[in-house]
Amino acid sequence: MSITQDNKTPTTAELQRFIREHTVLEFFSLDGKGSKYIGALRWFDEEAFHIKQEDGSEMTLLRSAILGYRAKKAK
Repeated sequence: MSITQDNKTPTTAELQRFIREHTVLEFFSLDGKGSKYIGALRWFDEEAFHIKQEDGSEMTLLRSAILGYRAKKAK
C-alpha cells in the first residue's frame, strides 16, 4: 500500500507515528486520473484513512481506492 524506498508497507506503529507527528502525507488515487490527496493522517482502520487537508477540511479515503501513499517532501 505504501510507496517506500525499500518497498515495504508501513506497520501499524509507523501509521501511528504519522498521526502523532502530524506528518503530511500524499495519497495516490486509483481513479485513473492521477489524483492525489494531501493531508495529515487523523485516524485509520482496516477500511479507510481519514486525513485533515491543508485547507483545514477533513475527508475519509477508502483504502480500496488508494494506490499508495508517502510522506510529502518539503520544498
